[in-house]
Amino acid sequence: MGRILLYLFSVGCVVAQPPLIYNRKVLNAASYVPQSVPGGAIARGSTFSIFGARLGPATPVQVSQFPLTGALGNVSITVTQGTTVVNAIPTYVRDSQINAIMPSNAPLGAVSIRVTYNNFKSNPMTAVISASTFGIFTARGTGFGPGILQNFVSQSVQPINSPTIAAKPGQAMTLWGTGLGAVASDVVAPVVGSLATPVEVFVGGVSAPILYSGRTPCCAGIDQIVFTVPANAPLGCWVPVAIRTAGSTVSNIVTMAITSDGSSCFDSFPYPPLVKAGTHGAFLAMRVTTRQDTGTKIPIDVNGDYQTSYAAQVEDSPFPFHPLLSGPPPGTCTSYSVKGDLLQGNELADFVAGTRTVLSSSISISGPKGLKTIPGALAPLFNLLGSSLSNLLPNTLYLDPGTYQISGTGTASYGAFSATINSPAPLTWTNRDQLSVVDRSKPLVIRWSGGSPGAQDVFVAGFGVDLPTNTTTVFGCVAPDGATSFTVPPLVMANLPASRPNPLQSKSVIYVASYPDSGFANLNIPGVTNAYAAFSFVNGKTVIFQ
Repeated sequence: MGRILLYLFSVGCVVAQPPLIYNRKVLNAASYVPQSVPGGAIARGSTFSIFGARLGPATPVQVSQFPLTGALGNVSITVTQGTTVVNAIPTYVRDSQINAIMPSNAPLGAVSIRVTYNNFKSNPMTAVISASTFGIFTARGTGFGPGILQNFVSQSVQPINSPTIAAKPGQAMTLWGTGLGAVASDVVAPVVGSLATPVEVFVGGVSAPILYSGRTPCCAGIDQIVFTVPANAPLGCWVPVAIRTAGSTVSNIVTMAITSDGSSCFDSFPYPPLVKAGTHGAFLAMRVTTRQDTGTKIPIDVNGDYQTSYAAQVEDSPFPFHPLLSGPPPGTCTSYSVKGDLLQGNELADFVAGTRTVLSSSISISGPKGLKTIPGALAPLFNLLGSSLSNLLPNTLYLDPGTYQISGTGTASYGAFSATINSPAPLTWTNRDQLSVVDRSKPLVIRWSGGSPGAQDVFVAGFGVDLPTNTTTVFGCVAPDGATSFTVPPLVMANLPASRPNPLQSKSVIYVASYPDSGFANLNIPGVTNAYAAFSFVNGKTVIFQ
């Protein structure tokens, strides 16, 4: 036998490899919310995606008619819990991805999913099956940003909502997603009719009247929710939209554009008014102060002054979106659940900036504490200008209140730039030290004072990082102009992972950031479509999310 095996390998015989499901890559096909957060379960009757290698044929195969079956392109999928085994229904198969319908009779709770392709079985991968967990499809196919929502004008005119095709209050909208729950049969053309699953729609945090919530007439495993834009919905290019089912499970949060008359929108977000195709440049200077008092014997104040600059490419798209620049309207919040640790600088940069290039080969900053010249390198994301650690280390902080002149030498691609920004006294987060345990099911009230009242933009953000599963949920809120407090609704905290008992396995932090108007300047940089400089104060506090 040994000689036979040696001969086979010596003549180049290739032994076929089995299908491979990537770790934790069984996801809702619309939201892509990670399995480890509350909204990451796969609902009965929903469409889900499996990502991996050698999962199916190199040329994609897609279903084209009813009834559907348990095999497609020599691919089949089993869902197992103990002695119970059911077959998922593949609707699209290729080597790197499978889309399938979770059968409506799948067992609830933890299951094992396995792919068979050409009689080769994959590794098993765990998933959690629920009665209902909704995901909203997005125009960019990322699980966030502009959602697939149609503005109802007439039966024959229902364009997809976008910043240039906005909706207006009182208009009917058709939202596309998956995860409303089980039906009588998953293999035949869906029966039109609202399902029994309780559904709520929130537009900018405002509850919307629902006209329909059930399967689409065309497609098994795909749902439609028809609702009316509330009369008091906030206006803007990226108004957050969320679905809550059964009173507790919250979908991914997507965006839609709303104007008073349905015309093209103008974003009220304080920085670049609308993300457009081209090169976008940013120079950011910030002082970050974080009180760490969970998992420590005594509170520790970690202070750092940072600077970052980069140029990011934004492609030409009818659905423009940038996680950093496409903020929700004042008074509202959004949320993202993604793979990775967004409190790590480079992972955060990849999320908010995508493909980045160097904005300037070197940058000079001149202020009350003298001149600093720093490289414009991208890695690490942030250049440390100075720091302090309670009373344990010398204080080398640099970004004190005052006026700063900044200048960049440019690169071969981008011209030189200069600007003046002012750093006033920071605001005070007045109830910071009273926040230790945050109940995600209750409103979270943040209060502050000082800074530049009426001349600053204030943001509230929360990060929940689950290190064992390498996932992050982050929420971000924009306070109304002149506000001195903000209440974060439970809806946007619903998908934050609960803090683990071992503090080394979780990162749970709330931040309050202020951007003074005097610390903002537009930059005119040759070769860059749009650029700005901004100064911010960021005040953080470690917490426990329950």
